[in-house]
Amino acid sequence: MKRNVMKYFSGCFALLCAIMLLAMPASASIDTIAVDVGISVFKTMPIGVVPFQETKRIEWIEEKPHQIVTRDAELSGRFDVIASDKFNLALFSRNRAKHYITGKVTPQKDGKMKLECYLYVAQTKDLLLGESYNIAQKDLRRAMHAFFDQVIYRLWGERGVASTKLAYVSKIDGIKQVVVSDYDGFHRSQITRDSSISMMPVWLRGNKGLVYVNFKTNRPRLYTKSFGGVEKPLFSHLDQTYSPAVNPVTGELLFSFTKDGKTDLYIGNMETGKARKFAYLKSSQTSPSWSPKATEVLFTSDRGGSPQIFVMGKDGSDMRRITFMGRYNEKAAWSPEGDRIAYTSMDGGKMNIYTCALDGSDIMQLTNNAGNNLNPTWSPDGKLIAFASNRTGSYQIYIMRKDGSNVTKITNGGENTAPSWSWFYDEKK
Repeated sequence: MKRNVMKYFSGCFALLCAIMLLAMPASASIDTIAVDVGISVFKTMPIGVVPFQETKRIEWIEEKPHQIVTRDAELSGRFDVIASDKFNLALFSRNRAKHYITGKVTPQKDGKMKLECYLYVAQTKDLLLGESYNIAQKDLRRAMHAFFDQVIYRLWGERGVASTKLAYVSKIDGIKQVVVSDYDGFHRSQITRDSSISMMPVWLRGNKGLVYVNFKTNRPRLYTKSFGGVEKPLFSHLDQTYSPAVNPVTGELLFSFTKDGKTDLYIGNMETGKARKFAYLKSSQTSPSWSPKATEVLFTSDRGGSPQIFVMGKDGSDMRRITFMGRYNEKAAWSPEGDRIAYTSMDGGKMNIYTCALDGSDIMQLTNNAGNNLNPTWSPDGKLIAFASNRTGSYQIYIMRKDGSNVTKITNGGENTAPSWSWFYDEKK
């Protein structure tokens, strides 16, 4: 296994190495206690959750409302859930839960249901937030996510991510395909349906669709597909294109282009099809990532003899190195706040997720002794990081808090890699 990992990562800048990870054999199960019991250094808020009243018995097709909101709270990185079968002031007070969530569900004659969601002050039972939804049961999760995001805004004054989505690569009938799911792994839908590998999905501005790589021409080529639309090839005059990164301000696409054994960054307009070289460097460059305001770009280069992370201005100038510790650092992602990056680094033949400040200081190792951990992507609120790991044998998608605590697996079965978190839905249209 170590030999296979080294083979993949030492050849990062050779084009076909971009797909070798997808074919790597799964490792044996590895103890994850050191990660799973990690203690968060960030402040969390206790909150009570009480099952919703059912005015008539309901056959639930998925989870019940209180189970969905419990999962949202636990994944959010903001709350400690105090569960109770009924309102219990003594329990909530003992655990310092100043608020609790509950509600009521009433089946309707048209087959839909009236979903009432409430956020109360525990001590006084004053109503802080109430919402009502008339929905089909299949839309229950969407409604609960929407309500929970309002809870976060009411209690924290910040936006939540329960209504966001993840795109990632999933092996379906033996072929790597691009899929999209709710951020918690539910309601997965298949986007590509090719007989060739699809990989490296990223979101278009406004979450209107995806850009990804496909090998249908026996070469890696970039494609885009809007949701409900048709697939469109991008920059077909360039032979081998991959590692897309969408500019959050202009919508332009930054990507890697390999020719004659040299990989360069190019920037292109997806509407006109025009593209130009982004930076003129002697070394190869790949894995670009825009800063939140598109003023700078992270990328990986082998100019120092091994893959390391660099940053440069939006015009390709003012290049400087960020990572110095470790002989392999790759796939950097910029935090939404713009103050840190997450990246993958090799430790003793294993890949782990790290974060650091923009000058390379304040390095934090987020995963350890838990298989290979790859492809970090930040939640749009900057509180969470999704990543792929083979810690349980096959590659699956996990979410953790930005300090590495509260690791939660959100996919099961098959093989799932390369997560990409959507934008907030009313931004960057």
